[in-house]
Amino acid sequence: MAEPPIPAVRLRPGLVVGTTTPGVLAVNVDGARPPVWWPAGYIPTAGDAVRVLVVDGEASVLGPVIGGQRPEGGTVAGAAAAGVVPVDTVAGTVQARYTGDAPQIGSVVFLDWQMTTARILPGVVSPLPPPTTPGAGPGEPAGPPPSSSGTLTVTALDSGTWSSRGVWDSYYGTHLTQGSYGGRTYAGAWFYGAAPQQAAGRTVTAIRLRLGARRRMGSYNAPLVLQLYRHTSATRPGGDVARVAGPHTITLAPSAGAQWVDLPVAFGQALADTGGGIAIAGGTYGGITGIGEDPASGQLQIDWRT
Repeated sequence: MAEPPIPAVRLRPGLVVGTTTPGVLAVNVDGARPPVWWPAGYIPTAGDAVRVLVVDGEASVLGPVIGGQRPEGGTVAGAAAAGVVPVDTVAGTVQARYTGDAPQIGSVVFLDWQMTTARILPGVVSPLPPPTTPGAGPGEPAGPPPSSSGTLTVTALDSGTWSSRGVWDSYYGTHLTQGSYGGRTYAGAWFYGAAPQQAAGRTVTAIRLRLGARRRMGSYNAPLVLQLYRHTSATRPGGDVARVAGPHTITLAPSAGAQWVDLPVAFGQALADTGGGIAIAGGTYGGITGIGEDPASGQLQIDWRT
């Protein structure tokens, strides 16, 4: 009697993505969207990086993954904006959602992490006494209020390449391409939804972009000058994006791997204030890996202060 075939099993990184059906999410694994099973205790959000067990083409999401660990609570460090407040924790400053009235600055809060965006648990907010300046006597002015700052990490929800044929080119999938080849011109873009506007109302002090690895295309053995722009689209539009700032040029070495690069602070401030995304266009033909192969491609780190 023949042995039953051994099922094909792979452990892969994935990215939670939206679908054309409102409220229904999928998981992108290596550029495909296989049938998916979700853990009962996990509430997925588009943009979550996850670990996925793929068995015979069917995906079982094991859960979201992060670098580090989740803090159980912290202290509200700034004013509410776009439905979230900054909370200082032992793991750094996180942006947390709340219900009802926004908690006051200085309140101690506990955090629920069933979603990858923290939620402040109701009924456990404890106001702290106002800070005092050591040595300040009656009638003396108090010291300056403590400054508040942090870093907002934003994961790209989508990426792709626009072709002068007038389509988002399926040949490139989620990869990003710039320049001209074979009589056609290409431009790539990352999309973030409304996530960058979690930093609205704050002063952006720095912004960094994680580039995917350079792809083997074009003059791959020569340096590639990547031309980066800011665009205005939160999600992939029907046409090309509107590139409104740039280019900011970055030179990639042959065989360049994934890396973090600095962007102009003005890019970050505009993303926080009005939203949008980052694009590549023009220059020499070449490309970089998109979110289908590298879920962290296009991730942003936006440093801010109040």
